[in-house]
Amino acid sequence: MTLVVSFLLGFFIAAVGIVAPGMLNMTIAKISVSENKKEALLFAFGAVVIVLIQCFVGVYFAKFIDANPSISENLKKFGTVIFVLLTFFFIYNGIRAKKPKLEVKIKNKKNRFVYGATLSSLNMFAIPYYAFISLTLASKDVFDFELVSIVVFSIAAALGTYSIFYLYAILFKKVEHKVGFISNNINFLIAAITGLVALSSIYKILTV
Repeated sequence: MTLVVSFLLGFFIAAVGIVAPGMLNMTIAKISVSENKKEALLFAFGAVVIVLIQCFVGVYFAKFIDANPSISENLKKFGTVIFVLLTFFFIYNGIRAKKPKLEVKIKNKKNRFVYGATLSSLNMFAIPYYAFISLTLASKDVFDFELVSIVVFSIAAALGTYSIFYLYAILFKKVEHKVGFISNNINFLIAAITGLVALSSIYKILTV
């Protein structure tokens, strides 16, 4: 059951983290529209391989932090501040959201797998994101830092990310005119989730 929970958490957290329109999502959408779905999914696969590595590194790093109570507690408090700031950030984005334009530039005659892996590796937020998330989950006793749990969580995160990329590749052309509305509401949804995590963490800090 623990591994099932790890899988579900990894899948959901990764999907939520990548669902809002961003550089990778919109590049996949543009490749799918201007070229074909196969090339878009090849790009997505390259990006997801990097996500898998980033997630594993972030969670494995968090394992050592968790083993040191003083560092762990300080980082959990810092992570709580981050979630509070993220909540306000997504609320702000939701209020001012405008219809995103496909302004990403794609390079022709490039291996789409390598291109996806390269752009994904530029996301420096991924490793600390998964580190903070796993520390938060561990503090609530819904995740442990056993190697098998970390591997399952990382694979699930990769699959969750790929599922969102897949949706962008196959559905974007059909819902392109609704992207502004979707982006607006997704920002508020993510704000609600990060807000709940922040409130839960604050409550735990104050009641310890």
